[in-house]
Amino acid sequence: MSIWARPIALLVAGGLLIASPSGAGELVSREQISGVATLALSTGGSERSWAEGGLGKLGTGKALSAGAIIAWRPSLTDRLGGLVSVDVQSALSPSLGLDEAYLTLRAQPGAAVRLSGRAGLFFPPLSLEHDGSEWSLSRTLTPSAINSWVAEEVKTTGLELTARTTLAGRSSGLTVAGFQGNDTAGALLAFRGWALHDLRATQNGALPLPPVSKLFARWQAPRTRPIDEVDGRWGGYARLDLAPTRALDLSLTAYDNNGDRTSLVNGQYAWRTRFVQIGARWSPDAQTELLMQAMQGETSMGRPQGGPNPADVGFESAFILLSRDLETGAITTRLEQFATDDRSFKAVDNNAEHGWGATVAWTRPLGETLAVVVEGVFVTSDRPDRVRLKDDRRQDDLRLTTALRASF
Repeated sequence: MSIWARPIALLVAGGLLIASPSGAGELVSREQISGVATLALSTGGSERSWAEGGLGKLGTGKALSAGAIIAWRPSLTDRLGGLVSVDVQSALSPSLGLDEAYLTLRAQPGAAVRLSGRAGLFFPPLSLEHDGSEWSLSRTLTPSAINSWVAEEVKTTGLELTARTTLAGRSSGLTVAGFQGNDTAGALLAFRGWALHDLRATQNGALPLPPVSKLFARWQAPRTRPIDEVDGRWGGYARLDLAPTRALDLSLTAYDNNGDRTSLVNGQYAWRTRFVQIGARWSPDAQTELLMQAMQGETSMGRPQGGPNPADVGFESAFILLSRDLETGAITTRLEQFATDDRSFKAVDNNAEHGWGATVAWTRPLGETLAVVVEGVFVTSDRPDRVRLKDDRRQDDLRLTTALRASF
């Protein structure tokens, strides 16, 4: 169990009691409860899914899937608020888990420098695609490889502060954070590689790994726990936001979990994972939006054995996404590439790979709170480690999905 489960609960509950002398019962109203639910039917996907212990890049391997995110957003004072959300994910066991739980400090309106923050369990501000209700997707059913990995392995528990101001008439901001609780970030990326899916890590949840090589089989657990604290060390990230024009937003993020590569607790290694990311959002008109993200980093773990770390992997990925609102709905296209570079012991554990993917999605509103989404995702990849599992190293995969998405 993560050491953060009880502190998170105490943090949020304490904030509620302090801010509401009348009692927590008055903090719950229908207006403070929101969510999004999806019911999806899929076909295709020939390779065994990673969610079933394989090396497949797409989805969960199940034809019918359902998911929901339900959030409670209490407003405690004029500047103090909070969020507690839970996930329902039919492809995972257990299917119900705590998603995010944090207190928020709102910025003071009208201040020259507007300070805001949050404390608790949350996703770092990395994904440009997860801008829907409850950190959900608004344009597609499946996020890019970058943001699929953020959802599964880069959730943090800590304190984040943001300062925003206006420079030369344009908005700018700086965000810094200190965190614990994601020491195992890197395990999926190294042992499985990149993947495209809509699953996300939950508190005390675990995600399956493919069978690992004999180099790690004695110690690595068959399931990785993305939010576990293993080494007691703090990591951090910093993000710079700039808006050079009214239509263009830019961001630069640097992240380092500061993991102790030699720590191993109950089959969970601490990985040293760090990366830099650039992002851009361009809206030339009210109907058109262009998104771009690019990430490059490295992850490693284990005690050096006369040279390199037992696991030492560089990684990179980038995508460009174009979305256009039409009279009949919205059409979204995305192209992406991804790769990992194994730097050690490739003869017995080759975790190198490269590939690319293409996604097309059409969203048709059926009302204010209901929409149908049709999506196709194609991925091709080359991963030598597939040969160890009696598969062809090169795989092409196509998955078609139709879903109903409801918000409330």
